Amino acid sequence: MALLRIADSFYVGVKDIAGSVSWYMEKLGCARTQVEVDDCENCIALCFPKDRQVAIVIGPVSNVPDPATRMLYSGAIEKAHQWLNFRGVAVGSITTDRQGTRYFSMTDLEGNPIEVSEEP
Repeated sequence: MALLRIADSFYVGVKDIAGSVSWYMEKLGCARTQVEVDDCENCIALCFPKDRQVAIVIGPVSNVPDPATRMLYSGAIEKAHQWLNFRGVAVGSITTDRQGTRYFSMTDLEGNPIEVSEEP
């Protein structure tokens, strides 16, 4: 059973593409995928084993900040939190929002924020 999944593709701008790709593969269990990445040279698409149609796209950092929240989902939020923490990922505490959904924040190798939320 995969602890994490992605619903919609998102872009992560980084300074060290190779290092970040390795981090996402090692820490989150992602694998390279053949998802087409339009207008992005040097970008690498990663996916979770069961989500091959959507991707985390790793590419060069842009001068324009991306205001979108990068989201991952889990059907077992406590297990996902423990698993990521055990793997050395910087995770925040599990919090409950006003609608009762539990989530936590984490950061990748370069400090990019990602939110992990319970499956809706």
